[in-house]
Order: sequence, then structure tokens, then C-alpha cells
Amino acid sequence: MANQNFNQQQRGANYGRPTASQHEPVNLKSYDFKKWIKSQIDNKTVEFADKFGMQIKIGGLTTSQIRNFFGEMRRIQMKGFENQKPSFFLLKPKLAYAVKRHDNKGMRNFYELFDEVYRLIDVENVVEGEKNYKNMMEIMEAVLAYHKFHGGRE
Repeated sequence: MANQNFNQQQRGANYGRPTASQHEPVNLKSYDFKKWIKSQIDNKTVEFADKFGMQIKIGGLTTSQIRNFFGEMRRIQMKGFENQKPSFFLLKPKLAYAVKRHDNKGMRNFYELFDEVYRLIDVENVVEGEKNYKNMMEIMEAVLAYHKFHGGRE
């Protein structure tokens, strides 16, 4: 029993994963967000979410700092992207305000990701816009899940 506990402690949740000090910063330009937003997410999306979740955790982003913003994104999704376009357009300035208010690297990194995917949403075509927004939400949700997994605090 003691040996089993020792092995679990040795491995931990991040066994085999880079630690914060070993983490390479994520270059957003090296990922195909257009494909993920316009078509579908894939395994590379999940790998990105894992790395980026670690990066925003290291940068000091807390779940409470992003909760209201993510809640607004979810509300837009639930009420329908087409009906909530004005709210969608206001997401970017709301997040910009949060970046300045909280003033940490993790929040700035999250804003940079949001800006990257926000520009890819088709606001003219109803069907494509809904699909694009759904894919964006899946990416953001995966990033926030990995942020929490890597120890993102409240």
C-alpha cells in the first residue's frame, strides 16, 4: 500500500509532461485556427489546448478572471449566434478591458488567442457563423479545461 502511494506521488497528474519551467511559449501563428474554426477541431487542436492551457496558467490567469467572459460566450451560444451578434461583437472590447484590469500575461495570452479565432467567425452567413462559433467554443472550452488541469487557480 505504501509503495502504491509512493508511485502515485511520483507520477502525479503531470507525469511525463513538461513542468512550468520546461514549458515552451506557444506561437499562435504556427497553428491552423482557420481550419479548426471553418471545418472542425482535430487532435492537433487538443495538443494546442494542452500547451496553451499550461501557458495561461503560468501567466497567472485565474479561472475567476475568465469566468464572466466565458459565461457570456456560453450565453451567446445558448441563445443562438445569429440572434446575439451584437453581444458577439462586444466580446472583444470586454476582454480587452479585462486584460487591462487584471494586467497579467495569462490574460493577455488569452486575449491574443481570442483575437485570432474571433476574426475567423463568419458573421454574414448564418449557417457558417453558427458552425464557426460552435468550433470556437470547443477550442476555448478545451483550453480552459487544460488550464484547470495544469493547476489554474480560482
